[in-house]
Amino acid sequence: MMAISEAQPRHQLLKILGITFGVAVAVGDMLGSGILRAPSSIAAAVPSIGLIMGLWVFGAVHVAITANVFAEIGTALPKSGGAYIYAQRAFGDIGGLIVGWSSWLAFIAGIAAAAISFANFLPLIWPWANGHAVGVALAMLLALFGANILGLREGRLLQETTSLIKAAMLLLFCVAAVLFVPPSNPAPLPAMAVPLIGWAALVSAYQLVRGAYAGWDTPLFFSEEIVNPGRDIPRAIFIGIAIAAVLYIGVNAALLFALGVKGVASTPLPFTIVVRNFGGIASLLFALTAMITVASCANANIMGGPRIIFSMARDGLLPDVFQSVNRGGSPSGAMLLTALFSVGVTLSGTFNLVFGLIGTMNALGGIIIIAGLFVLRRREPDLPRPYRALLYPALPIVAAVLEATTLVLYSAADTTGILFAIGLCLACIPFALVARRGRIRLGDIAPR
Repeated sequence: MMAISEAQPRHQLLKILGITFGVAVAVGDMLGSGILRAPSSIAAAVPSIGLIMGLWVFGAVHVAITANVFAEIGTALPKSGGAYIYAQRAFGDIGGLIVGWSSWLAFIAGIAAAAISFANFLPLIWPWANGHAVGVALAMLLALFGANILGLREGRLLQETTSLIKAAMLLLFCVAAVLFVPPSNPAPLPAMAVPLIGWAALVSAYQLVRGAYAGWDTPLFFSEEIVNPGRDIPRAIFIGIAIAAVLYIGVNAALLFALGVKGVASTPLPFTIVVRNFGGIASLLFALTAMITVASCANANIMGGPRIIFSMARDGLLPDVFQSVNRGGSPSGAMLLTALFSVGVTLSGTFNLVFGLIGTMNALGGIIIIAGLFVLRRREPDLPRPYRALLYPALPIVAAVLEATTLVLYSAADTTGILFAIGLCLACIPFALVARRGRIRLGDIAPR
């Protein structure tokens, strides 16, 4: 029997991507249904304009500091699969599995959430769809998975086009809301009437902010498909974060300017109140923008998730069939598995539960990768590093403290999340041992 380490996929991943795609997939993954719905929930939890804007600014700074670490490891280890690759290199199969499975679940939850959101927005244009949400969601998934399984070029075109459209439309909304909508003029509160905001409300609001920025690292999942990863990956990540931050801060400022805190908190979709000022055509454009926004986010997740499964299979942690790549450069076996689970989560409605775990799992994964930076700096000092983390070791230590603090706060507010994280870590131990024995049995005994 051929050793897993010798098995080769029928075709190879295509090295055809550039910085345009990297920025598009980062922006596409970040700008999803969160920007459409999060402002209302955040305004309800934190009824203070200063704190709301501060949370969005801090969220951008937080992910940028973490990105400083990921950019170094991502350019030093330019393989598709993202954080799984770095955790596996630094901590072996167990660390890789913990980060890999949690990242893949985040992609699955993002796909399912985007599909349901798409089905919720379509009735704004086509009322018939109101009673067929499940069918609409599945149709969107079928269309996007179908396009991506054709090949990387098709997925790239979809991502670059939809990301550009939604970024332009959100920017247009910010300008129009400030220039053409009468500003809100709430009565000033007496000094003693300023609401007290507890830590739980702040943590809850920041979870939404941090969740909205989730996806900034998506370019890393395509590292070996990018022509010049050492140059383009850091640029794509930081440009993507900057664009998302400008749009997030701009959108929230525009909504608060037009509606005030109470107005933003009064409806799950405060956008709809603002666009009514522009008539029916504007409402139609909003609905189209919302649908393109969530479809673009779904497409980014559909492209990124299978790369994790592909990389796990290539390392012998999953059956060989999942490292198959078709002529179009799509990891077809991994994509079919991702499609199956995405449809299952969408139909079951459990994506809310999975989505709620993303913050905890992302924080845990961030801690593992940051620790991996220090491990690899010490263990592999001669590893080529096209990008070196700024202000090492001080700034990476700050990143570790931020991620650890976030994990503690998430755990205090959501015990389910930390229990799931502990369970996932424990489950990865026997899984890794079984995979290792399988590799040794098949003759793959090279150190990993």
